[in-house]
Amino acid sequence: MSLSEILILTACAAIAGAVNALAGGGMLVAYPVLVTFGLSPIAANATATVALLSGGIGAQLGYRKEMKGSASFMRGLVIPCIIGGSLGAFFLLKTPPKQFAAMVPGFVLLATFLFAAQAQITRLALQIHAKLTGSDIEVSTDNFAPTVPTTSLLVAQFAISIYIGYFGAGAGALMLANFGFAGLINIHQMNGLKLWSGMLTNVTAALIFALQPSLVNWPMVFVMTFGSIAGGYVSSRVAQRVSHKSVRLAIVVIGVAMAVWLGVIALKAGR
Repeated sequence: MSLSEILILTACAAIAGAVNALAGGGMLVAYPVLVTFGLSPIAANATATVALLSGGIGAQLGYRKEMKGSASFMRGLVIPCIIGGSLGAFFLLKTPPKQFAAMVPGFVLLATFLFAAQAQITRLALQIHAKLTGSDIEVSTDNFAPTVPTTSLLVAQFAISIYIGYFGAGAGALMLANFGFAGLINIHQMNGLKLWSGMLTNVTAALIFALQPSLVNWPMVFVMTFGSIAGGYVSSRVAQRVSHKSVRLAIVVIGVAMAVWLGVIALKAGR
């Protein structure tokens, strides 16, 4: 690779790692660049998954303080993430990605809308529950956070992990919406759990991809690793220094941008 290609890949990985730390969707940055560099769609997908894995780990470290008291919740997510990621990676290797990619823009838009409204929806659900049960539940945007994941959350995370193992773009919005419906309100805690779930799933998928002969472009992975770690860690630290409202707005904007880009890619692929 030339120096210019190395610099482009490093910058691409840094941006992708930052986007993953904030809302998920770094694949949208890395995937088109790798395809432009001559990789096939499936090879680009697999290479990006492995390359951005380090950024997910760096971002997780950036959120370690926010995850105090969430050990039980994190343990509960391990099995659905690992099994779902394995299935998604298997489906990618066996199925042409174009058919599924055509549906992704709609999924991303829906997930973005759900995340944007999740605080209001959760608050309304709690209020209705309080009236029906006669209990005295104080609705708070800061303190309400379940200590263990519900069965419905785990089932949804399993389905999301299949998608992450398959393609993954926009999965951050899906996970954040899922956590919101489960009752989590604190955006930084939700981001930490999102990064944890994504890391578990992507580690599983990356191992499967790495075992496939000539699928992952390892020179590109090595070049992109440093940028991915730096981008993921810096973004995770910056995100915790701004208001919840600002982070939510940024995630919604990124989600809409993801849908637009994926729609353009799908239209071009269909020609």
